[in-house]
Amino acid sequence: MQIGDRIKISIVDINHDGFGVGRLDGFAIFVPNTLYDEVVTCEISKVNKNFAYANLIEINEKSPFRVKPICGIFDKCGGCHLQHLEYSKQLEYKVNIAESTFKRIGHLDIKVDDVIGMDNPYNYRNKIQVPFGNKKGKTICGYYKRKTHDIIPFETCYIQPEYDNDIINFIKNLANEYKIPGYNEFNHTGIIRHVILRTNYKDEVMVVIVANSKKLPFVDKIVEKLTSRYPQIVSVILNINLRKTNVILGNDSVLLYGSKTIIDRLGDLDFKISHYSFFQINRTQTVKLYDRVVEYLNPTLNDIIMDGYCGVGTISLYIASKVKQVYGVEIIEEAIADAINNADLNGITNAKFEVGKVEEKMSEYIEKGLDAIIIDPPRKGVDKNVLDLIIESNIKKIVYVSCDVATLARDLEILSAAYEVDKVTVVDMFPQTTGIETVVLLNAK
Repeated sequence: MQIGDRIKISIVDINHDGFGVGRLDGFAIFVPNTLYDEVVTCEISKVNKNFAYANLIEINEKSPFRVKPICGIFDKCGGCHLQHLEYSKQLEYKVNIAESTFKRIGHLDIKVDDVIGMDNPYNYRNKIQVPFGNKKGKTICGYYKRKTHDIIPFETCYIQPEYDNDIINFIKNLANEYKIPGYNEFNHTGIIRHVILRTNYKDEVMVVIVANSKKLPFVDKIVEKLTSRYPQIVSVILNINLRKTNVILGNDSVLLYGSKTIIDRLGDLDFKISHYSFFQINRTQTVKLYDRVVEYLNPTLNDIIMDGYCGVGTISLYIASKVKQVYGVEIIEEAIADAINNADLNGITNAKFEVGKVEEKMSEYIEKGLDAIIIDPPRKGVDKNVLDLIIESNIKKIVYVSCDVATLARDLEILSAAYEVDKVTVVDMFPQTTGIETVVLLNAK
């Protein structure tokens, strides 16, 4: 098999990246934009020892579950992976990926008990980060082509609010009107690197312009035009990032208009959010996720709970009214400062937040009699020493929230020495993509 070969294969599965999987003489071939139960003609683009990648040339036999993507650049942009798959089958796909990953990586035969989808699986993102660049002397904006930093321009992205699309394109047009170039990451030139929009439950918008410059040309005119056209804009911030890096935000910011923060809401709780804050990007599904955490936790007003990797305290504050005491731990100081402020904002006095390593604080809290622990780690999962300490402590109940099913499977295998996996729910936080959010209840054996 060589690059450039054209072959016809049957697609038998979809992998964790959303690529269709076919086989030729037992050799795996990954083809984007294809679905199981399809026969396709494809052209080999890359050959590795045990598998190959191919570009789709023609669909000879279509899957009955194929739908027409509503986005005209779906096959080029890297933002979505599954728009061509009927939504109910997207949910089935995520369940299958979770269960197969538990088996392949965790060596555990775990079944998903429930999957929670969206009634409208579009326009759900409350935060977008749009890269800016240049093409043929014009400033452009869009999303990166998958596995590249080539910007695919868009007029409408269907997984973000409609008015976000309009605001982003208006900023792009202003940049061209005032001849403000987009950023070129290869030679570190140009000015506008990214534009970030945060929207809250009242459809108010925070605009963050990330610049490769300490000043933005024509800044007063740009702010005046933006805020006049879009009265829902309540904050405009210039973030300065002069570094040659892929990290989006720089360390310095200048408030150009309005407030430094916006208020968003989960359930009955308000959260003050800055442009640096982490906050779940799908408000509707986050509430459903946290409700499932509460259901699995089944707390009483006598319970003492630890929330490891608590971030800005969203889960801690969500369960605070249902328990005696919750302790939130996070190694990032700014996140803990946000958590403390949000507790004050909501008048919550039984949530204590501390900066520190989970394993160090856990030992302290165990002595106070923990009834359960919630862990919601970053994508890399839970450190081995934390898992060992949990097992050693014999905490009765764990609710594990994960955004990466592979590291979840790895951690569950370790925890299975002392805990039974009781229940598993997949929550579709990121429709049209391969992202999988999972919540697991574990009980001590």
